[in-house]
Amino acid sequence: MKIIAIIMLSVMVVAGMMVTGPALGGETNRAELEAIVDDYISACEAKSAMLNSSSENIRQAAIRSCLRATFCRNSKATLVNDLVANRVEPKPYKVHHFLNARFKEVVGSDQLALK
Repeated sequence: MKIIAIIMLSVMVVAGMMVTGPALGGETNRAELEAIVDDYISACEAKSAMLNSSSENIRQAAIRSCLRATFCRNSKATLVNDLVANRVEPKPYKVHHFLNARFKEVVGSDQLALK
């Protein structure tokens, strides 16, 4: 009788972990994704310090970084929701790729005239 009670208790514990596990994992992923997006914004803002460079190419890259930082800062909640909806893993290189693609999609940086 004790063995059956122990087995039943173990099954209940495992079932409880399976039910609450995905909910907790989703919140953890959201927090990790937000942290990665914040780091991305900080990196873009750091690159924008090169606006006074003597090189035209570096100045253009700094302007694009400014625009990326502004875009991500202004639409951070939407971007994080899209990251979660698309099930992007909370790895910096995957999040950066997603953010760069979304920036290019929305802003059209290929057609952006930087003069």
